[in-house]
Amino acid sequence: MNKKIVALVGSTGQLGKLIANALLDKGAELRLLVRAESRSKVAELEARGATVVEGALGANDADALKALVDGTWAVVSAIQGGPDLIVDGQAQLLRAARNANVHRFIPSTFSLDLFKVPLGHIVTSDWRRQFADLAESERGDVEVVHILNGGFLDRSTLFGFIDVINPETGKAHVWGDGKVIEYWTTYRDTALYTAAAAVDERELPRALAVKGEALDFWGVVAAYEEASGKKLEVETLGSMDDLDALINELSSSGMDNFRKFLPLMYYRSTLNGEGALDPLYNDLFPNITPMTIGDYVRQEGL
Repeated sequence: MNKKIVALVGSTGQLGKLIANALLDKGAELRLLVRAESRSKVAELEARGATVVEGALGANDADALKALVDGTWAVVSAIQGGPDLIVDGQAQLLRAARNANVHRFIPSTFSLDLFKVPLGHIVTSDWRRQFADLAESERGDVEVVHILNGGFLDRSTLFGFIDVINPETGKAHVWGDGKVIEYWTTYRDTALYTAAAAVDERELPRALAVKGEALDFWGVVAAYEEASGKKLEVETLGSMDDLDALINELSSSGMDNFRKFLPLMYYRSTLNGEGALDPLYNDLFPNITPMTIGDYVRQEGL
């Protein structure tokens, strides 16, 4: 495989920094789009050989985007934010990539299978679907590949944002019967799969689904208990209809309760199976051995 030039936007974030390091580990020549005031955040990446292009996604940064993507094999986005970035900003980046004859574009999808989730069920997934639809009509010859990893198997998500398990209280939370398979992947492994996909010379699926662990809720609880040596108290919070009603109540006032209803939306689409990852493509990258829930719990001392 020839050395590839890869451009990355969003390298100052948690996932973006992991993707950047994974690309450097694979020998890619890495370019980063970074605001001037944030350059210190990528000092370690620069020290490893990454090239910084100062700029941002915005109307006044066309020259910076051209410098970022010219001559690159792939462009990867790990940005986070609202529709101004997820839709408009990534559209600007994709157009720059198309004009530069970039081979592959990996947008900031990184989720359960949002192509199966009904519109309106997860607000932030709707924005990513909107971009995905736009990308299909505007990509030209660029291959757009969406990385789907389920939920993040990390302190910040499975053990935090979505609150499946709270190690501090010793409780696990579920609606319904918890018998649907859930898909969880660490940030680290998501980054490894993304970097591998970015430089791969094969034609890849549009929806590239990979997983670290696939278990139902009760399997997640059992994996945590076995790895931690701790017994969890399971709280069944109601039926799936009750969860729907709670989300509808919280979201009825618009975005005022955004931080309350968004994790419930993600958990609903996990618990009812509508965001299931199928088919999975782990086998395309046999050199990656993803962490299980037990691996992560033991590593983190949870």
